[in-house]
Amino acid sequence: MPSKTRPVFWPRRQDPMDEELRRYQPTLEEEIRDCLEQMRHNEMLFSLEVEEDLIDQRIYERKALLCRYHYLQAKARALGLRAIL
Repeated sequence: MPSKTRPVFWPRRQDPMDEELRRYQPTLEEEIRDCLEQMRHNEMLFSLEVEEDLIDQRIYERKALLCRYHYLQAKARALGLRAIL
């Protein structure tokens, strides 16, 4: 008669993405909100500028903020965040 062995249940391996999500989610949301606020501020200042050099500076600043925002979006997407308003 074959002996009945009990199945062995291994402890659930922690997913590293779960740990990443718990560690970075609050700060990532804050960073995205901060970046959006900086973009709004930049747009407001751009519309007020009259000097050509300062207009160029606002354009470069906007490009840098857009790059940062796209980076943060990709990071949030990788961590499984869906919408941050």
